[in-house]
Amino acid sequence: MIATPTMQDWHAHYDGGRDFRPLTDTERRVLSEHLALPEEAQDARALEVACGTGGLARFLAEVGYRVDAVDWARSAIERATATVSDRIAYHLLDVTIGDVAALAPEGGYRLITMRRALAHLPDRTRVVAALAALLAPEGVLCVITPHADRHRAELRGICLDDTEIGLLREGWRHTERFEAGDCTVLLLRGPGPVPSRPPRSAPDASGHVDPSNR
Repeated sequence: MIATPTMQDWHAHYDGGRDFRPLTDTERRVLSEHLALPEEAQDARALEVACGTGGLARFLAEVGYRVDAVDWARSAIERATATVSDRIAYHLLDVTIGDVAALAPEGGYRLITMRRALAHLPDRTRVVAALAALLAPEGVLCVITPHADRHRAELRGICLDDTEIGLLREGWRHTERFEAGDCTVLLLRGPGPVPSRPPRSAPDASGHVDPSNR
């Protein structure tokens, strides 16, 4: 059975000066082309889940969003808030048990993002459904995940494969998929019924996921 990283694992990861992989140029291009706001919609609200030290949150602020950014590792939030922005509010919160809904604006978020994090969650289907409920009617859930076919077998625990990605797309009225290097980017709009089966997780060779590989 896979041993997923704990809150203390992630705290130690960021407290030790490490980070997760920065946005690539390809990811920036996909996000800019498909999620950047028109001028009349500037200041729309976004939620960045598992924000780490805030790289994606800062990018979203740059393209016009006001961002709530959440992570469960205190050291990540401390490092993120060292870069001051009046367009980003950081919150120490575990999305698997915390009340994310309390952060949501009236009418919901126009955008919710989760990058290199979904494969680590023990109950992906429930978390995705909870996030979908926080979207505005025109809102988008953006999931960026390492793809299993583009990583070594021992890193399987941080990735999703095509079957798991297909299950995530079920129940949404409109979905788009883009490839960005070693990652797949999903844009999901119009949530519907929760899929009948949760995406499966496959253990890596050691039975443990190293946060450094996120």
